[in-house]
Amino acid sequence: MTGFVVEARVDTLAAKGQNGSAVLQVAEVIRERIKQGMLGPGHRLVETDLTGELGVSRGSVREALSRLAAEGLVTVEPYRGAMVRKMTRQDVEHLYQVREVLEGLAARLAAVRMGEPAARKRVTAMLRAMERSHPAEDRQGYLEENTRFHQLIVELGGNPLAAETLRTLSTQIYRYMVRNLLDAQSRVRSCKQHIAVANAVLAGDGPKAERLMRRHVRASGEEVLKIVDALG
Repeated sequence: MTGFVVEARVDTLAAKGQNGSAVLQVAEVIRERIKQGMLGPGHRLVETDLTGELGVSRGSVREALSRLAAEGLVTVEPYRGAMVRKMTRQDVEHLYQVREVLEGLAARLAAVRMGEPAARKRVTAMLRAMERSHPAEDRQGYLEENTRFHQLIVELGGNPLAAETLRTLSTQIYRYMVRNLLDAQSRVRSCKQHIAVANAVLAGDGPKAERLMRRHVRASGEEVLKIVDALG
């Protein structure tokens, strides 16, 4: 989670015969704006506005919106166009149920690999960084650390299907996760949970690592549900 603001304009790649690249870049610009909260739920994505702002063809914008719809970030309705998807309470509950299972699996699989010096070194370095961090004071640093922690555990889990599924789920829920971590107490609590998971992984205790990770994700989901309820 880097917290950066996406540049507004994309080079006109269509004129260079690189429509595929233009589609990917347009999708990334919109995706990041949604994640950062710049485009809120229900915000209309007008094709003509996007083509003018980003300097790409209407076809590139249309295809980019279709890709984002497939990721669950955008809804496209006939005769009404595209808008940023609104997540219901049930959507969030279902998402976190899946995330809990997959991230728990990743933690268990990561623990199995602690006999590998390179994998162990990476988890140890992450744990030391978390122990030295000050989540209550450094919000941006913690947001970045949070992403690195979850990405490392999923990567060491070594299941590419789980990793890709989690990437899509995290993108959908990111804007709510960030709101949750705006609170200093939430950041401190989350950091302690990360440290507990990392210690279980380093100990090679797969069942414990899975149990702690699932508990952490479940707790995060409960906090996000509060935010969704408050937003109506």
